[in-house]
Amino acid sequence: MLNRCFILFCFLLALSANASEDDTLFVKGVYPNHIVNFFKRFQDCEEKTSKEIIQHYKNGQFEDMQPSRMVNLGFTKCFNYFSLTVKNDQPSAENYYWSFYNDGILFTLYELKNGQLEQIGETSVAQKLEERPTAIRCLSFKVEMKPFETKTLILKTKLQGHSNLYFPTDFTTVEDILIYEANNSFLLGRYFGYFIFTALFNLFLFILIRKKLYGFMFGYILSMMAFNAIEYMYDALLVPDFIHSFWIRFPKMFFVLLASYFHTKVFQYFTAHKEHFPKWNSVLNFLNNFILFILILFVVIKMIIPHNIAFFNQYRLLLFLLFLINLLVLIVNLFYSIFKKNKQALYYICCNFLLILSLLFYITNTFQIGGATIYMPPGNIINSVAFEIISLTIAFLLNYRKELNEMNQNLAAAKLKSEKLSKELIEVQENERQIIARNLHDGLGNTMNALRLLLEAPYKNEKQFSGIFNLAKEQFRTLIYQISPKEIESIGLYKTIRQDLELFKNTPIEVNLTLLGNDHTIASIKAVNMYRIFQELISNIIKHSKATVVDITINCDENTCSLQVEDNGIGLKNEVTKGMGIKNIQSRVSYHQGIFHMENTEKGMISIIEIPI
Repeated sequence: MLNRCFILFCFLLALSANASEDDTLFVKGVYPNHIVNFFKRFQDCEEKTSKEIIQHYKNGQFEDMQPSRMVNLGFTKCFNYFSLTVKNDQPSAENYYWSFYNDGILFTLYELKNGQLEQIGETSVAQKLEERPTAIRCLSFKVEMKPFETKTLILKTKLQGHSNLYFPTDFTTVEDILIYEANNSFLLGRYFGYFIFTALFNLFLFILIRKKLYGFMFGYILSMMAFNAIEYMYDALLVPDFIHSFWIRFPKMFFVLLASYFHTKVFQYFTAHKEHFPKWNSVLNFLNNFILFILILFVVIKMIIPHNIAFFNQYRLLLFLLFLINLLVLIVNLFYSIFKKNKQALYYICCNFLLILSLLFYITNTFQIGGATIYMPPGNIINSVAFEIISLTIAFLLNYRKELNEMNQNLAAAKLKSEKLSKELIEVQENERQIIARNLHDGLGNTMNALRLLLEAPYKNEKQFSGIFNLAKEQFRTLIYQISPKEIESIGLYKTIRQDLELFKNTPIEVNLTLLGNDHTIASIKAVNMYRIFQELISNIIKHSKATVVDITINCDENTCSLQVEDNGIGLKNEVTKGMGIKNIQSRVSYHQGIFHMENTEKGMISIIEIPI
């Protein structure tokens, strides 16, 4: 019986020894494994004194941590203390770094020595590099250890600008952490270099071709660079010291929401939402404008009351909720666009598939949903953004090439149209010169011959002289009016046309004139051409239509000036449409990039002309 008790006692003693060893982190230089398994934690929601914390530790009230590669305790407003017992398991002195990776926590490290908490240091990302205990990117404390020395370290965490307690951590040698930081800097430098290149590329395209799509893409890349600089704690290296104190006032959720704003704009322009889905586009515009207003308001309030922590904790929650709403609306909109067979939307979701997954991992990790998530070094989001940007950039280049080809084709077509229009205008000018020459010959020329005969006659008749002079004067005035109707500039298009139609009062043709709008909105040159078109149409009606009723409507508003002429004649004939009069009208309308339409109706013929103002 005594032997059995002795064996049981030895077994329990060995078990307790092993348990004690499990609670101690043994290091022999570089330690590659996770150290959270060796943590014990105590949560302090009452701001206890250091003596009370020591007493809780001695009473065994520090609880074991669950095995994990990082500390992730979810949302909390309390202080948290983590104890770590570490032993230098080698016969030489060694310097170790206990390092942390998070942008929103104030870390304070103590050593439990002689029943007292002796502070080793305090650090956070709010400190500049030269103000930190160790002037490197990650937040690190130097722990000097003698050969085979054991230390009990107590880490205190206080949330600053965050609501959830989350941080990866490791404990290794000085040389190892510096090698890791150097390699990590080279790796992240490649990503940031790529982001800078693509940002400048999109900025160049925006300046070159003035398309908002590239401008919003430029803003999106810059926003993601700002987020990743904070996420990976490189802002202390990238942001100049003179603006660092202002920079740290903005949480990374601010830049996430800003990136979400630009990302939605890129989606809208890339998928042509305004043309294909106007209602959804209005919803996205409303949400985007509200997000932009909230972001601007955040900046203004931060400048006015920069130290109101309680207020900004609520504001950060608003930013996060807006991001979730915007993400949900964007995903629903994206799948709806694919359902409606928008090819650009299908390509867009292929580009953003990894980003959507990484954001879902980010959210589930924040809320501790589903346990551990997939992790792609150096980070899910930065890898997803890099893939998204390169795939979208390829799409932008293909679209740019397509648009460039279309632009060249349009320029070639415009050149041909311009050459054709120039040729037609020359024909019109030659035709008008021939008409003027014929009028000079048949009208004013004959009058001059009659005057010459009167001068050669032996008897001079003053009445005949006066009549011929008046006739020559009237013919000359008519000729000048044909060349340039100055009355339009003085009395306007409407009144000039009304005066011309006075000639039809004593004819069998009934003319009905309707004038709408304001003729002062149309430029002088366009008013003259509209008048010439009117003259040509009336001339064709008199010569060819055999009409008895003509309805004329002219409407000049802020955008267009339209002329509609309808008669009850015999309608159009092929020889009429090929005549110089119709070509004259077509040339004048084409010169002003207007619309000309003629067709037969049941009652006769209708002509419609629209010229943009």
